[in-house]
Amino acid sequence: MSSRNRPGAQRLSPTSLLDQLTTTYPAVDHYCLAYSGGIDSTVLLHLLVQIHNRLPAPLSAVHVDHGLQAESSGWAAHCAAQSSDFGIPLASLSVDATPAHGHSPEAAARHARYRAIAAELPPRTLLLTAHHRDDQAETLLLQLLRGSGIEGLSAMPRWRKWEQGWLGRPLLDIARVEIADYADSHGLQWIDDPSNARTHADRNFLRQQVMPLLQSRWPSAPAAIARTASHCGAAVQSLQQQAGQWLQQSLGDDGHSLGLELLRGLGDDDAGRLLRAWLRYNGIDMPSTRRLQELLRQAVLSADDGVMRVPIENRVVRRYRDRLWLTDAVLPRPPVEPQAWHGDAIDLGDCGRLERHLAPGGIDPDAWAQGTVTVVFRAPGMRFTPTGRRGTRSFKKLAQEYGVPPWLRQLTPIVLIDGQPAAIGGICVCEGFAAGAAQAGWHVAWSTQ
Repeated sequence: MSSRNRPGAQRLSPTSLLDQLTTTYPAVDHYCLAYSGGIDSTVLLHLLVQIHNRLPAPLSAVHVDHGLQAESSGWAAHCAAQSSDFGIPLASLSVDATPAHGHSPEAAARHARYRAIAAELPPRTLLLTAHHRDDQAETLLLQLLRGSGIEGLSAMPRWRKWEQGWLGRPLLDIARVEIADYADSHGLQWIDDPSNARTHADRNFLRQQVMPLLQSRWPSAPAAIARTASHCGAAVQSLQQQAGQWLQQSLGDDGHSLGLELLRGLGDDDAGRLLRAWLRYNGIDMPSTRRLQELLRQAVLSADDGVMRVPIENRVVRRYRDRLWLTDAVLPRPPVEPQAWHGDAIDLGDCGRLERHLAPGGIDPDAWAQGTVTVVFRAPGMRFTPTGRRGTRSFKKLAQEYGVPPWLRQLTPIVLIDGQPAAIGGICVCEGFAAGAAQAGWHVAWSTQ
């Protein structure tokens, strides 16, 4: 643990932080600092302590022990002691941040950390991190060296929606040296992570080898690079607004499907933004450029709906009737046994939910009341006659006629009355069970979410 005794002019102040949090950030129900115990988060904690009684919502902190350093339990104890001294509640979490084979240790630790924090925080929380201007410059350079597009070059936004709340970076305009000067002048104590001195990690290499060399020639390099990230961020915001408009034009009623007509008319870059907007709308982290290009290629060029299957995280993108659909990677199995339905909404587990409501048409209420109502799923040989039609049809024919995607057909509930098909959820009422023309009947609504 370290302290420094080096004077320096201060640009950081509790007043400016309070003004930023209360005027430029969303209104929230809770503030929480991601507190590592390092110098950056220690300075932000010290500032927050001075204003927490004037914040419009309670303040707490959270520390995550990744278990990757022998000293990590001591760091957790230090954070707990510091938070206690400042009178700020602290949640101390432990995670398994061991990376999978071939994965980045830094990325694995970051993902594990944010998953644990997200599970801990209540809704409408603003999670505050102590990323600063030099972090921003390093992030842009890393993204540039990875060949990222403009979205990647926008680096870290000042704040963004995150999980059930927001993530904010109130020190993003502050230089690392200013943070060090503040810590020195206030006699703060913090943790020095020895892994930061090793250059095997790309960010550490940039910080210790590349940035000093750049600054020896261009002293304002970190500020200029961070400013470029800000310009890219402004451009991305405009592009995302346009993509949002395209999304509203193409989005299905359920939110999980996307029409392809507009997508096909866009250039590759714009089509990629529309796909990202759709995935983001459904809570999916951004895929790699290669995976996105493969998704776009198959969406536009694939000739057979049944062939397209592109994995994205734990979901799969499929195509059917000129639309993309986001589905679970592993489709649920429907119950084998019939389920009695007495009229209240019925939970079908992974197969969704059934509800009924009265409206013109639908199932005859008398037939429902007098018969035994059960719910089953597709069975070989089962035939149906939709109301007003002649002759029976197989389930497959009806599903094709009504546009039910192939992967949903085995999950589609069928309502039986006294063992006879009376309705197919979301499709039709069957002959012999329909209410009269002027009569209100039971309509069966099936939702998969």
